[in-house]
Amino acid sequence: MKRAKGNAGSISMDKISELPEEILQRILYFLSQKEAIRTSVLSKSWRNIWCTRPNLDFSDDTFKGNKQQFLSVVDTTLRRYCDQRLRVDEFSLHILLRVLDHESVSLLEKWIRALAVMGVKKLRLSNSWERISGVVDLPSVVFEAESLQDLRVEGFILGRMGIERIVLFKHLTSLCLKRVYIEDDVFETIISNCPSIETLEVNECERLKNIKANRLHNLKYFTFSKLGAEDCSINIEIHPPSLETIKINNGNPWSYGGGYFRNLKDLYLWCVAASLDHLSSCKFPSLECLKILSCNGLKGINLFIDAPKINMFAYGGSFIPSISFAPTTSRKWCSLICVCLGDDDDSSSSLDELLKSLSQSKICLCITPKNINRPSGDRDDELAQLLLRDLEEVRLEAMREGEWRPVFELPSYEQRKRIHIRFILHGLRYIMNGEHLAIFEVLGCKPLINANIGV
Repeated sequence: MKRAKGNAGSISMDKISELPEEILQRILYFLSQKEAIRTSVLSKSWRNIWCTRPNLDFSDDTFKGNKQQFLSVVDTTLRRYCDQRLRVDEFSLHILLRVLDHESVSLLEKWIRALAVMGVKKLRLSNSWERISGVVDLPSVVFEAESLQDLRVEGFILGRMGIERIVLFKHLTSLCLKRVYIEDDVFETIISNCPSIETLEVNECERLKNIKANRLHNLKYFTFSKLGAEDCSINIEIHPPSLETIKINNGNPWSYGGGYFRNLKDLYLWCVAASLDHLSSCKFPSLECLKILSCNGLKGINLFIDAPKINMFAYGGSFIPSISFAPTTSRKWCSLICVCLGDDDDSSSSLDELLKSLSQSKICLCITPKNINRPSGDRDDELAQLLLRDLEEVRLEAMREGEWRPVFELPSYEQRKRIHIRFILHGLRYIMNGEHLAIFEVLGCKPLINANIGV
């Protein structure tokens, strides 16, 4: 019986090995470079398949500091692909380059030129540079590879010299720039030669002050982030009709005015200092998820969101905003409000108004006090007292003998470990149990979310 099972396994492996080379390469496509090499021991048919697969992934991390061996392996592999006229659809390279490392920089330029000849479609170049070693210019040959569909660049300088011979990238649909030094005019030149971009990611790029992507009429996914310690006066112009997802961290979103975002489904805003008042003049007929976190641009304004299909709204910050929504067509939608308040914050009226404006949704509310450095029990007691102080018309109840009964003062932290406490406000039931707060609907009994209420 054991032999039969072994024969069956052998027969199955033989059948797989008899598959056409194109299918075997497709199987290896989903493996890492290291895993693909290990398949060479399976059988004779597998011995050299890994050497011909159309996607290559190299990282100097796997060579444990042996830079010369790494360079030799990459160079030999690409030379073999060229000699055998094999194609490389995807190429990923993670390497540490220094300004004075002329050999590595020269090899990189040689490799990219070879990949362009082979018709590479997806190119990912990551330089794990250190500031002390300087930043290396991205070889200009990158912008001569007409076949590119997906380009990701990290840790390089994109200067004017590098784009002197830039081609029209008719097939490029995805562009990601991370930790790149780039000036406004260079960015605009690149964008103007990439009319088909659908995904644009610009993250932690220095020297960039303006992002003008309003001519990208196919743009669907846009994300931008900038380090908080840097100058965050980045102005962003985008083409509203085509966009489906916008994520902005430390930038001024479409500061030139409102817009009709007919296809936008997800909008995430983090640490936006500029006023968000212009959002009130925008229309979001398809918006489903809106998240606004740590945005001082909400201070002092009354924000109105016209999003009839909203099903999730989340806010987090150090003050209670004034936000309202147009009547929605969604039967059920949720609001998650997380606010960190100081003892001197007079927030009862503004919180009351916010809850009323969100009353058509299921609300999860989490309020934490600032600057509390005490044991967890004292901390939670102060939090609970803050909640009860700031919220008017609160009815406090405790579960005793299987029934909810009114109580007139909040039990201690130790007591709350043994009994269930809830307070009812505007038709919402807030259930406290130890260090956690769960929120229920009046007619429901299933919590929407459990949120740790510690600081």
